[in-house]
This record gives sequence, C-alpha cells and structure tokens, in this order.
Amino acid sequence: MIQLQASSRCLEIMRTHDRCVLAKAERLARASRYADAIDYIFLREAVMLHDYGIIGVHAPDIGCFGDAPYIQHGQIGAAYLRQLDPVRYARHARVCERHIGSGLTAKEIIEGGLPLPHRDFLPETLEEKLITYADNFFSKNPDHLTEEKSLERIQNGLSKFGSAPLERFMVLHEMWKSEAQS
Repeated sequence: MIQLQASSRCLEIMRTHDRCVLAKAERLARASRYADAIDYIFLREAVMLHDYGIIGVHAPDIGCFGDAPYIQHGQIGAAYLRQLDPVRYARHARVCERHIGSGLTAKEIIEGGLPLPHRDFLPETLEEKLITYADNFFSKNPDHLTEEKSLERIQNGLSKFGSAPLERFMVLHEMWKSEAQS
C-alpha cells in the first residue's frame, strides 16, 4: 500500500497550480473545435489529480519531502490512483503518467537514463493532450505559481530536451491555439 504524506505547503502549491491549469484547460476546450467532444467532468477531475504524485517526490523548494526524483511524480500519482480504485481512476492515472513535458517516449527515457519504465508515455486522448498542453503554461515555482508562461518561454524550456519534445508540444499547440495566447 502506497502511503503518501504531504506538507501543507506542498498541497497548497499543488492546488494553486491545478486551479491555474484547470482554468486554462477549460478555456482552451470551450474555444476549440473539440468543445463538444471533451468530457468536462473527467477533465476537471483529471486536472485536479494530474500532479498528485508530487507528494512522493523530493522537491523541498515546493514543500515535497518524499524520496523519489521529481520526474517520477507522474508514475507515483498513477500508482496511487490505481491502488485507490483501478477501474474508477484508470483514465486519471493515464493523465498522471502522460502529462510530463509533452509526453515521453521509451527512447527518450532510455537515452536520458530517466528512472522510469522503458515505454512510451505520450498523451493520446483529447483530455490527455489538453491537460499536457495547459500544464506547460504554469510552473510550481512558489514565486510564480499563477503567472502564465509565454509560448516562447515554454518552447525555450522544452528545446533543452531536444527537438522531439518541442515538436510534440507544437502539435498540441496547433490543436489548442485558438485560445492559447490569451
């Protein structure tokens, strides 16, 4: 049984981040050509749970005092949700695993020596793609929690990991750009 404990600071940072991502995701969804295809109830739930795994990582600057490296927060959150109810939270767990950056491929995980399972974790559903995209606009830096990042800043950050993550992000941008810069 996975046991996760969080400081009040970690929880507050996570909640604030999630609320910002949710507001962005809902605006994007409603302004998009996919507006009628989005499951808005699931979208709200999944956004509010997508970063739950930060509770288990070691990131003292955001009040998280677990043992795992930050890159594993998606895996930790997914495992916890599957433990709670593998049927009820199956789609939510997928969002946890797939929202990191613009998604991760097995090749990137292996070549980067990342402590993750050697398989693809790429967003596939509309909701996974939307949450992955919207999440990039907000950091968990306590000094900038509610500040929306510019597209240029996101592109510069992702380009540090090679061309593939940036290219995947730009595909997401093309899907959701009708509202992305407001």
